[in-house]
Amino acid sequence: MLNIKTILIVASSGGGGLIQAANAKEQEVRLKHPHIRILRRDLLKDWVAKWMGRFSIMMWNSAQKSGNVKTLKFLCISIAISDVWFAPYVFYRTLRTLFKEDVDHIIDTQPLCTGSIIKALRFFHWRTGKKICLEKVLVDLPTPKATHYFRSIRRLSKKDRGYLKITTIPPFLKKGETSQEFWLKHCRISEKQINYEPFYVRQSFFRYHKKPRLPQPFSIKAKIKNKEELRLIQNAVNRGPVQAHWFAEGVELILQPQDRVFTILLGSQPAYEGSLNYVRQFLDLARQMEHLGIVGHLFVLCSNHQPKEKSLLRSVSELVSEADAYPASFSVIPLSFQDDEVIAPLFYRSDCTCTRSGGQTLMELICVAPKNIWIHSESKKKNYKSEQELLEGIAGWESANALYMQRVYGAKIVTPHSFATHAREVFILEGDRLDLSSFSFEP
Repeated sequence: MLNIKTILIVASSGGGGLIQAANAKEQEVRLKHPHIRILRRDLLKDWVAKWMGRFSIMMWNSAQKSGNVKTLKFLCISIAISDVWFAPYVFYRTLRTLFKEDVDHIIDTQPLCTGSIIKALRFFHWRTGKKICLEKVLVDLPTPKATHYFRSIRRLSKKDRGYLKITTIPPFLKKGETSQEFWLKHCRISEKQINYEPFYVRQSFFRYHKKPRLPQPFSIKAKIKNKEELRLIQNAVNRGPVQAHWFAEGVELILQPQDRVFTILLGSQPAYEGSLNYVRQFLDLARQMEHLGIVGHLFVLCSNHQPKEKSLLRSVSELVSEADAYPASFSVIPLSFQDDEVIAPLFYRSDCTCTRSGGQTLMELICVAPKNIWIHSESKKKNYKSEQELLEGIAGWESANALYMQRVYGAKIVTPHSFATHAREVFILEGDRLDLSSFSFEP
């Protein structure tokens, strides 16, 4: 990047992964080249007509929060239509930014309107003689179902493809398939245009990469935004054994080396009922394990809480505060939205994390390498006869992400009704030499 003076980073609202990936790339660039000028644009907020952009964001976030898989699947299909609707806006805005800001390189973490952006690059090149590369960062894992990225790339003309580079992790290949064959089949591009990276995550996650866990107390420092939020978190935390130090705008939680730590993070817009159901089932399981004296803590990451709002954080707090026969050796710790400086150490210390299968979150998990990864499914069935039935509760390309994680990293696909067997194994580790066969759990 010796000759690059200005980089444009394009992301998109609607979920948090695309923005987080953009943040990660910006941190990486600033670390290596502190003097490079970086511009940020949000495609839906800045480049699309306001009403269309806001409506798209609202639809996606609402479906994520409610766990509405049918709507999510519909929105996944609608990406192809959005490429057409948004094309003139994105072409014009890209071109205007290129001329006004004298951009040298574009990093794009979102899937929409790849062709429109490259058409603007070609026009800019024709008028100025300055050729700019579009670095498309695949935030979701490269599987055959990543059509939201691949579809628009496949449609590029031969001349358009000359302006494209793809940054990704190695693809998930079928038996006997080569990487070159994968990219030719799904994107019509040569592997020479692919830049492989192990993962692209924010710098706070890199600090825990391959870091050994030491047998000593571990501290999690979380932020608290308002007094009511503080009260709700205290009401839940005070029922459990976790050591907490409260201060004006946050809390420090001390986890002992032998404690079992679980984290539930169902997206930047957390699934409301799914999160609550995990808390209910964890409490039931903790009651069964209570006589063993094993201390456990469940962190539940919620969206931001506003005073007097009926939020997930309030619901978790009330559920814990009002629970009968509360297990004395178990803590439930609801937290509002936290930045990566909190999430990274929490993922690192967790014995198990349960998340959705968004690509950016999964890369962060791969980086810090927790002991157990669970992928949440919104499937409502209580008894499952096949893996496919669990995958029906995961929309679009994220179901392929889940399979990738299952087969490459040993992740488990779970629902609040099916996770119990895996949770018992985490509660009672092999080193404890206890017989699991005597314990039963009925959801």
